[in-house]
Amino acid sequence: MDDALLLKMEFDNGRELTDETISSLLFSSELIQSLTSEFSKNSLYPIWRLLALSEIPYAGRLKYTQDLLQYIEKTYATSDGFSITGKSEDMLPCYNAMIVEAYSKLGFADNHYIKCAVEWIKNYQVFERSEKTLWLGVGSTKYGGCLKAIPCYIGIAKSVKALLYYHNASTVQDDKVREIIIKGTDYLLQHNLYQRLTNNEPITKHILDIAFPQSYQLNIVELIDIAYMTKNMNNPRVKQAIDFIKSRKTKDNNWRINYIYKADGFISFDKRGRKGEWVSYLLEKYLSQVT
Repeated sequence: MDDALLLKMEFDNGRELTDETISSLLFSSELIQSLTSEFSKNSLYPIWRLLALSEIPYAGRLKYTQDLLQYIEKTYATSDGFSITGKSEDMLPCYNAMIVEAYSKLGFADNHYIKCAVEWIKNYQVFERSEKTLWLGVGSTKYGGCLKAIPCYIGIAKSVKALLYYHNASTVQDDKVREIIIKGTDYLLQHNLYQRLTNNEPITKHILDIAFPQSYQLNIVELIDIAYMTKNMNNPRVKQAIDFIKSRKTKDNNWRINYIYKADGFISFDKRGRKGEWVSYLLEKYLSQVT
């Protein structure tokens, strides 16, 4: 087991660790060494590295992460939130949300740019069909149907997840954020987390993939995380997703990943064809809430 996963387990269990122990685990982790061994400005490389590091507790202490955050703010932050080009007009709900989530996990939920990004979600993201947005940025139409009459499911799910982590980490208690989490979660539950309303088929090609960490492709691990965080694991509308997860358990009582997102800078925490230590830990944790 990699020491980064051990660190996460200790953190999730609420165990108090000394600064010396934390530093030792951070610097002995082969995964962290892989994530921090190089840096590239190509494409969205910095974003994928940020998302990956945010899954590891205390990774915000690393100089690499701190330098990465400075670059993210310099390159992608706007007065409205985070854009893939650094221009407000090119903002995409999914990327804005993923960065909000990452900052929140790293302990920087009260960052000025995160507050701007959360305000964008509150003011412009839609969370149900036929809901109109006041956002006029061309990116949401140029790169897909983010905010159309039938809004992009990926953008909704990732925005809900981002606000959950933001709400848990921020020192500011925002009633509007709580309201949106409830509304957005209900929309996801209407779809049994992953199914189209019209024919019960999977909403996207990759939504039933078992993969970690997150990428642009929304997957079932993320959706189960939302159900877990909102204490909906025993909701009847989550049962089909849970049954699917259970059906993918291997003979040795674990899970394996079946998809690795291909992008410059993206690193899967688990390897194909091997026991998925990260996804197995996470899915067992989520399923522990099921009674």
